[in-house]
Formats: sequence, structure tokens, C-alpha cells
Amino acid sequence: MRTLDAIHSRKSIRAFLDQPVPKDLIEKVLEASRWAPTGVNRQGWRVTVVTGPAREQLGARLEARAREREPKTPSYAASAPDVRRRSRSLMEDLTRIADAQGQSLWEFVVLGSYRLYDAPVAVVVSYTGKRSGDVAPFVTTMLLAAHDLGLGACWLGYPVSYADLFRESLDIPEEERVGAVVALGYPDPDAPANAYRSPRDPVETFCRWVGFDSEAKGE
Repeated sequence: MRTLDAIHSRKSIRAFLDQPVPKDLIEKVLEASRWAPTGVNRQGWRVTVVTGPAREQLGARLEARAREREPKTPSYAASAPDVRRRSRSLMEDLTRIADAQGQSLWEFVVLGSYRLYDAPVAVVVSYTGKRSGDVAPFVTTMLLAAHDLGLGACWLGYPVSYADLFRESLDIPEEERVGAVVALGYPDPDAPANAYRSPRDPVETFCRWVGFDSEAKGE
């Protein structure tokens, strides 16, 4: 798969086949991920990959903790108008998917995220020191590499709030901070959730061009 094809066709996967992912395939994903850009070659990322009964137990613990709280779905009322618009549209789309599956939005989006969407593999990315800047490019590269290799992935935000459970369950050192959690596995091609891909605004809505008129005139 060409790089641009991977970028344009990748999407968040929220339903996975009950099929183990070979360790060597995950290693290929991480082999690509390690080439992500990193400030002053810091490479501050650390990765914990969990599967099998350990992953199932982790998901169960995260879901149980989440159920202790009052069910709430994301609110973006305080966000900028353009963020509110896009977020409201996303929640409407995800609500339709949840309804088709006989679930509430909270069950599908929130509990599903804490349950790691029942993916066979969870990848926990932690970082050393005080700077988390290396995590985002590492995970972005991971998502593209996984897609290129026939896997599906979803970058999860909710589970990060329970970093203590990750440390307890996976023996992540106290000095490492949990920066990202990724659900990983083979996409379920028949799942309604996987038919959806959130839209993006066109380039002209967010890009400013400076100096190009002069360049075109040869000035």
C-alpha cells in the first residue's frame, strides 16, 4: 500500500474479529512506528503490548471502574464553534451506529472504549520524563502501519484516565506516564461501526497561503 493510500483510507476500527494477532505482525507494526519523528531524537516512548486472558482481564477492570461513574457522553459546549459543529456531527453519526446495534451512545462510545472495543490486542504507549510530545507521532505512525498490514486500530482516549489500572495490571513502572492506548486487531468487515469514517474539512477551510501569488508572477 502506498503511503498516501494508507493515509486516505485509514479509519478508526471499533469492532474486531475474534482472531489472535501474531506477535511477529505486531512487531512489524512497531518496527515501523519507531521511525516516527521525535524531538532531538528523544524516542521517549515505551510500549506495553497485551493480549489473551491478560487483555480480557484488563478490559473487564476498566469497564467495571467506568460503570461506577454516572453515565455521561462527551460534551463540547465550551469548545470553539467549529469544534462544536464537528463534534456534534460525529456524536449524531455514532448515535445512529449505536442504535443499529441496540446500544446507547454511552454504551457504544464510552463503555466500548474502556472495554477496548473487545480488540484482541491493546497497545499501551507510555513515556518517560515530563514531555509527551513523542507519543502522538509514534501512535499516528502505528495506526498507518497497522492499516498497511491489514490490521485495524482505534486510538482510545477514555482509558488513559485510569492509568493506575494499567500500572497495576501490566507492571508499568511508576516513573512512566500512560500517554495513549490503542485497540488493535483484525477488523470485522460486517460490523456497522466499521462502515463509518468521520469526514474531514477541505484544505481551503484551514490553510493560509502566503507568498504564492508573487511566486506565480515570477516576482
